[in-house]
Amino acid sequence: MFYAELGGKAGLYGIGYERTLTSRLSLGVAGSFLILRDQQITTTSPYVHATIARGERHAFYAEIGATLVHSKLPSPVDDWDGMSESGGGGFASLGWERGTRHLVLRASGSIVVGEGGVAPWLGFAMGFR
Repeated sequence: MFYAELGGKAGLYGIGYERTLTSRLSLGVAGSFLILRDQQITTTSPYVHATIARGERHAFYAEIGATLVHSKLPSPVDDWDGMSESGGGGFASLGWERGTRHLVLRASGSIVVGEGGVAPWLGFAMGFR
């Protein structure tokens, strides 16, 4: 499944791919690139998706994964090379899914852990099978 997300695993927005392994288990990765006041932020989030309960069109799921972030601030002047830093963290999510044969809508709530501490996070995704 390919999907686009707002406020999900990859930050403010992202795109991702998820590969089904069994009827209840999938592996996925989401990524994003954001420029915020000249700072370039690249995020990659590999994760495991597990379906806890499934009905005909609805599902309750959990996800757990890592978040890898690289930040680069290019130099506006000649005598400074700029700045670059990488870091990582993790997340655990619980969510609800509504699916049809070709379309999937998801909403999730997450706990995100990283260098800045622990924070709650919400995400919404729309995907195509």
